Amino acid sequence: MFKNKTISFYVGVGGGALGLVTTIAYLAYSVSVHLFAPEVFVFLLLGTLSELLVIFTNWKFATLIPVLFFSLAFGLHISDRALMFEEMFNHIYGMQERGANLGMVITLLITNLVSIVACIVASFSSKSKEEA
Repeated sequence: MFKNKTISFYVGVGGGALGLVTTIAYLAYSVSVHLFAPEVFVFLLLGTLSELLVIFTNWKFATLIPVLFFSLAFGLHISDRALMFEEMFNHIYGMQERGANLGMVITLLITNLVSIVACIVASFSSKSKEEA
């Protein structure tokens, strides 16, 4: 099943695997500090699950689906944390700083961005050596 696959296929699968790690880390972190945004979690999970569609089908546009879901999760996560960023950078602490960890939020955003880039790279090239 995996013998005729190109490097870009494995880059996409790596992006999906990193998406799974990001999803689990987001769930563990956000629930522990009571800052859980269900829409971010759902889009991260859908991005990870849609990578299975890329692996097991030959549909040409399947590689764009994880990009869409991971990008939506990225944007919603930034939107959800905008007030926390403002409070942390300006040292004005209000309601949103309760247990918020800026380093962890930045790490989650970076890993999500790497997943997006990996899936974009995979979407611009063929999945198998036979197609190339």
